[in-house]
Amino acid sequence: MDFSSGLTGPNTRPKLRRSWQGPLGGNSRGFTLIELIVVVVIVGIFATIAMPSFSSMLHRSSVRAAADEFYDLLQYARAEAVTRGTIVNINAAVNTTQIVVALGANASGTVLRQVGANGLQTGVAINSAVNSVNFSPTGTASVSACFQILYPTDTAIAAQYISLLSSGRATAPSANKPAGC
Repeated sequence: MDFSSGLTGPNTRPKLRRSWQGPLGGNSRGFTLIELIVVVVIVGIFATIAMPSFSSMLHRSSVRAAADEFYDLLQYARAEAVTRGTIVNINAAVNTTQIVVALGANASGTVLRQVGANGLQTGVAINSAVNSVNFSPTGTASVSACFQILYPTDTAIAAQYISLLSSGRATAPSANKPAGC
């Protein structure tokens, strides 16, 4: 019975449904076409704004990953030379991005590790005056070198530098150019 209206009878039950529960009778039919178009336009605007930042982030992470991987290859080649008691060569041929770590001077022996034909990361380049380094059984390097890892098509991305001393020590990748470079 609905006591607020003062009426009595079979159709005068109290309203149990509250206004915040939605329309009576379950007439909720979803979104209108206009609402969906507005949402798609807003998402498109946000995607357009975020795209340059996203591609910049991808380039920056590619440079950092390539620098870390190249540093690891230098460390690996030196460790293998000391462990095996023989010369180990790390070689990157001119105009390629393929890097080979092999036993013997000038990569004349067994290949220990090879970074594929596509190189370290897509779009990343390594600049250096040196294309080949031999590590002796004592861990020393045949040359001192400076390696610059960069994304040549995006000049806004900071390059990473790795310095290799004749003692065989390689500095960790850094955005700061070492004194010897």
